[in-house]
Amino acid sequence: MSWINEHKNVGRVAVLMLLLVAMMGPWTYTADGVPPAEWCRDPNILLENGRCVRLVSGATVLTFMAGAFLSMSAGLVTGATVLADRAREFLGVFLFMMLLFLLVLPFFTTLLLVRGRDSRRLRVFHLMAWGLAAVLSLLPLVSESGLRSGRFWGIWLYIGLAASTLTLEVLALVAGRRPSQG
Repeated sequence: MSWINEHKNVGRVAVLMLLLVAMMGPWTYTADGVPPAEWCRDPNILLENGRCVRLVSGATVLTFMAGAFLSMSAGLVTGATVLADRAREFLGVFLFMMLLFLLVLPFFTTLLLVRGRDSRRLRVFHLMAWGLAAVLSLLPLVSESGLRSGRFWGIWLYIGLAASTLTLEVLALVAGRRPSQG
């Protein structure tokens, strides 16, 4: 286990790179602006239920939701949006943004640890961030059976990365607590 502690920054840099790859990969799909099933061609795909859809990356979901959140917030501040009229929509976007933030949080905690801010408190927070991200990334797969396909490799890579990083970080934390044997 001392090998894990000696090479944890190399592993963390690899995790950061794989996180970026996972965010660029497909996480979900949309049927907006795609042709009917009989005219389904690349870059669109045909799902098992006969629907033609376009794959959407995690980064696209994140930027779209961030834009929607900022737009609705600006509308509330300027008075263009009345909260009483769109409260349900705003709360839905706000809650979804918080969930997306929890999925991106491990990227920032890993970045802080790689940059040398390796305190015990940050490592524990980092573990909690990865634990939450691992659980939350499973929610879309549980709620939407169409996402269980290998075509959505971005979210699968993220889940695998979250589980393996969580395991390795726990091992590194435990190995750091043990007195060195020599």
